[in-house]
Amino acid sequence: MPVANKGWASVAEADLYFTDERNISTLWTALADDDAKNRVLNMAYNRIFYCASVSVPAAGVETAAQLVGLIIIQAEMAYYLLKHLNDEDKRKGIQAQGVIKAGVVKEDYDKDMLTKIPMPPIVEELLIDAGYLTSKPLFGMIDIDRDENESVDEKVDEF
Repeated sequence: MPVANKGWASVAEADLYFTDERNISTLWTALADDDAKNRVLNMAYNRIFYCASVSVPAAGVETAAQLVGLIIIQAEMAYYLLKHLNDEDKRKGIQAQGVIKAGVVKEDYDKDMLTKIPMPPIVEELLIDAGYLTSKPLFGMIDIDRDENESVDEKVDEF
């Protein structure tokens, strides 16, 4: 029984993206058949669609304009999974065992990252650009009121 596609990108659309737009696509082209491609596309869709911090339209209800970007996002997530899922699974397994430092490979594991699902930077940025993901600002400014008589030019670091 063939593997059904349940995401935004069909195999044909993903093939077109990898052929026309992505320079390195050897892992995608090495997949055995359309079923293998659909499995990784479905995994990519699930990781994006069910991510708590991401708000994307379900497959089939997106607009034509949204679909263009969502195909790229899904294809890029699929490629990330092809390249990194095996290592990600191993590291999450190590973290689940409570390991925070692996001496042989010289890796440190952040215990707070165990339940976090990695999102590749390109996918994250595309989601932010499309308004599907809000990032936490690294720097922010707010208005504050001064409750003193000194001017803002007053040096307060000199004793």
